[in-house]
Amino acid sequence: MQKRAWKLIGMVLAGCGLWASVAIVRANGRAAVATGASEIGGAVASAKGPEAGVWVIAETSDLGTKFRKIVVTDDRGQFLLPELPKANYKVWVRGYGLVDSEPVDAAPGKTLSLAAVVAPTPAAAAQYYPASYWASLLNVPPKSAFPMTIPGPSPSVLATQADWLYVLKGCWGCHQTGTKATREIPASLGKFDTSAQAWARFISSGQLGSLMNGMLSGVGHEQGVALFADWGDRIAKGELPPVPPRPEGVERNVVVTVWDWSVRAAFPYAAISTDKRNPSVNAYGPVYGGDWFAGAIAALDPAKNTKSMTEIALPDGYDLKQLSPWAPQKESAPSVYFGDELIWTGFLNPGSFAMDGGGRVWFNVKSRADNPAFCKAESGNAYAKYFPRDSGNKGAAVYDPKTRKFEFVDQCVTTEHVVFAADKDQTLYESLKEGGIAWVNTRVWDETHDSEKAQGWCPAVIDYNRDGKLGEYTTPPAPLDPKLDRAIAAPLGDMIAYNPADGSVWYTALNPRPGKLIRMVKGDNPPSTCNAEVYEVPYDAKGNGPGGSHPRGIDIDTNGIVWTPLVGEGYLARLDRSKCKAVTGEAETTGRRCAEGWTFYPIPGAAFKTQPGVKSDFPYAMWVDRYNTLGMGKNLPVVGEADSDSLMVFNPATTQWVRLRVPYPMGFFSRFLDGRIDDAKAGWKGRGLWAANEATGSQLTEGGKDTPSQVAHFQMRPDPLAK
Repeated sequence: MQKRAWKLIGMVLAGCGLWASVAIVRANGRAAVATGASEIGGAVASAKGPEAGVWVIAETSDLGTKFRKIVVTDDRGQFLLPELPKANYKVWVRGYGLVDSEPVDAAPGKTLSLAAVVAPTPAAAAQYYPASYWASLLNVPPKSAFPMTIPGPSPSVLATQADWLYVLKGCWGCHQTGTKATREIPASLGKFDTSAQAWARFISSGQLGSLMNGMLSGVGHEQGVALFADWGDRIAKGELPPVPPRPEGVERNVVVTVWDWSVRAAFPYAAISTDKRNPSVNAYGPVYGGDWFAGAIAALDPAKNTKSMTEIALPDGYDLKQLSPWAPQKESAPSVYFGDELIWTGFLNPGSFAMDGGGRVWFNVKSRADNPAFCKAESGNAYAKYFPRDSGNKGAAVYDPKTRKFEFVDQCVTTEHVVFAADKDQTLYESLKEGGIAWVNTRVWDETHDSEKAQGWCPAVIDYNRDGKLGEYTTPPAPLDPKLDRAIAAPLGDMIAYNPADGSVWYTALNPRPGKLIRMVKGDNPPSTCNAEVYEVPYDAKGNGPGGSHPRGIDIDTNGIVWTPLVGEGYLARLDRSKCKAVTGEAETTGRRCAEGWTFYPIPGAAFKTQPGVKSDFPYAMWVDRYNTLGMGKNLPVVGEADSDSLMVFNPATTQWVRLRVPYPMGFFSRFLDGRIDDAKAGWKGRGLWAANEATGSQLTEGGKDTPSQVAHFQMRPDPLAK
């Protein structure tokens, strides 16, 4: 009777805009949400009653850049948007099972009663599902379908499902697959006789059309077009993906703040907020990223709510015209968004970022087309003796935000990603496109500005003859020679991590599949003391055992445990090298070893409907929260789920996952992330994770053509209403 009375009172007062106060007061006698001068609070209800686990979004354009604060309602539909700058906001509700509510005007200090709108149809509700859920409708062939012959002018064979997934998910590596922009053929493309023709034209659109067609040819161009045409046809006829779960438990404690940064059609490849070795560096300072196509450093100042771009200025004697742009300077067919306009003309392609203890930003960048003489075999350089480099087009640069000046290290190699070591030389390690590692001794660089003295590089070579030094080596497919060392067959070095437990450096290698982890040490007297080990990811081509394929991201906790997400199937893999038994012979050189050291944890999310054990998401990169920057504990791996707008936090002790999602704008594609402690004494407000939307072309995200990229700050409150 008492519940019925409260329900009737609530219904009456809801019509007067007083539901929030009543709803909160009646819930077990709890006091109403107290809204301070910098907060907006209240409750959310629909025709079905209070709505738990839905997002409340506040957005304003009154500040230096577009700003959003996003929270999740508690189990009674209550919410509190904290720490809002003074501005006029539009506030609305988004959630699974709903369609967006009509935005209401509000300012900090207000209490709101928000009316959530139940989706009229399942199809309407599905428009707000993450891209990976739509991508899960693609028909992926089973492991039993392999080996598979790919027809073409030069027929090839895909040996395993891992090979097929590597090609298919290459599309995921640049942008989300499954967004509205990628699953529907726009009417502006015109009419076609068949859906296959429409998709062939769609895939060919814009400056990257030729690259997309080239990628698709890996599974057979006609077969690839047919795959997507079938997918699009079924969606057009009404096929819907599974329903994603709403945030539960501690996932409702998250506060996400999102700012616009960079430019339209942005491609900020990476972002950094602090020194990974000391997360208090650059406290409350800007977040930096390198826009791949703009050739500039993007910055977001969260304290001032402003953004800026600083063009990378090459020193005298460097000529951009000598460099080749990553994006083709012609189109296979006009862009859906920009027609015949060539929007990407950047040559420098600033990539992976790391911050030093002084707040300077280090990154790799194209800076010259030819190599210095000391890189070549005849130079007498000790490193060139073992690994001569006649050409290399991506070396290290450093940007000092205090002076806004750039410095460039002439390197002999083509670097992929960078990470700092915790040593006296402040060594910046780099993975190499051709395999192996390079480094810049930043202490020597600062003292001398001598590129040759400050750098070194080593190939990935195993001390196979056990003489304790790098010597002459054989290279696959030549036979093993017990008197010589052995190079590792693992090109395409990708992401890199530093092991704080023993000073080793690890990187992921994408080829050959299923992929490998390479451990390297440069020793006390490099290059002669350089040494490598290889660990192939366990993979069962027939599906009878555990494992997965193509590691991409990598990081290492303070105990020396190596973590890597497996893009192909969607697992988080753990490698404990201390459990590995010593091996000799072929197993040492291939990396097919140490099954006892690997553990695999499925990452929650949508799976392909035809292959339930294979996730449709793309766990691109990862980062280990060594120092509790999020407030959930130390040494927690965090995986960037690039196709589902999410960061996934894993607790090794409980094997539980927590998903932190950016529901708006949809299409948030994070490659890299880190965490920063601005004030250790400020509780949850003084710490959090930082990530950016790093899709290749922000026009594919919600908002369309003129939408720039965004930066997101993730913070965890003790409860959904904490101030």
